[in-house]
Amino acid sequence: MAGPAAGPGREAAHREVLADASVLGVTGLGALTSYGRVLVAQDRDEGADDDPLGVRVTTDPESSAAALALDALLPAPVDHVLVQADLTVVVPGPPEPALAAELELVAEHESAGGASVHRVTEASVRRALDAGYTAEELQGLFRRRSRTPVPQGLRYMIDDVARKHGGLRIGGAGAYVRSDDETLLVQLLSDRRLSTLALRRLAPTVLVTPYQVGRLLTALREAGYPPVHEDATGAAVLARSKSRRAPLRTSVAQRTEPVGPPPLTAPRLAGIVEQIRRGDAAARAARRAPVTVRAANGHSMEGLTAVQAHSQALAVLQQAVRDKALVWVGYVDAHGATASRLVRPVSIGGGYLRAEDERTEMLHTFALHRITAAVVDGS
Repeated sequence: MAGPAAGPGREAAHREVLADASVLGVTGLGALTSYGRVLVAQDRDEGADDDPLGVRVTTDPESSAAALALDALLPAPVDHVLVQADLTVVVPGPPEPALAAELELVAEHESAGGASVHRVTEASVRRALDAGYTAEELQGLFRRRSRTPVPQGLRYMIDDVARKHGGLRIGGAGAYVRSDDETLLVQLLSDRRLSTLALRRLAPTVLVTPYQVGRLLTALREAGYPPVHEDATGAAVLARSKSRRAPLRTSVAQRTEPVGPPPLTAPRLAGIVEQIRRGDAAARAARRAPVTVRAANGHSMEGLTAVQAHSQALAVLQQAVRDKALVWVGYVDAHGATASRLVRPVSIGGGYLRAEDERTEMLHTFALHRITAAVVDGS
């Protein structure tokens, strides 16, 4: 029975097999080598026709006739080197795998041949240190592998490079916190509410976190701290609201509908009524504020200076945070007007009071220096 017809694909496969055989030393100049003849004869004796892929291994590869024939033709691998005074390392033969891996790390390859030459440089020593070696381990490596005494210059170079290694540290960080007040930074590190930020101290006045600036700002403000965002030059980043451009005005001739107030829909009416009710409730609440708070807002605390009244207010607020009590707070707003509000203090820190208005279910922040009085609600 005739075999399959030869085609371009089979011819290409044959050429690739012959090229591989030449590279592996099975053939030379188009003919079988002595090692190749032993290999082919061994496969024929072991029934290679029944196992063309070599799945069934019946002979130890190291003790086979082909392996023994090849060993006689190749030099034996070496496990040692010769270190010279000029910091070159001579390998008198093919290095064993472990030695080859070590040389690739601790030395630069200069020339190949029957005896390869390598050179130890500061860069190669630094590469080994980066890979985890210590100076003592490198010294021990050369003492163990070298058949000649390790030169003094090599020992000095290893110690000198190791002493400088790691003097500069590089790492990544999402954002930083800096402050001249070291006590405040210690407070941030010990604040359990900020534990999710994974803050780490780099210097007495600098903390870093792996998270971005936005998350850091939000977490600090929610915890009652007053951070300021700065750019790469150290200048403060101001938060400005987006300005709205006025819509284009249309001429009277282009208007198709009569000019007048927009119709009041049911949701809009409900919103207006809600705002009126809230205003009335706020007015009634202000009238119910204790006399002490109203007097402080009017700057007429009888028998007390402003400093004494402010200190008493802080003491009342700190106790209210612990007791979760409702407190009437008198304060001066950003426009200089006095006001009072019934709130439940949540926390005090960083110069600010955070408190919840149960009537509106909103969280308010008061600057401590603007608070004039605080009285526990007696209702």
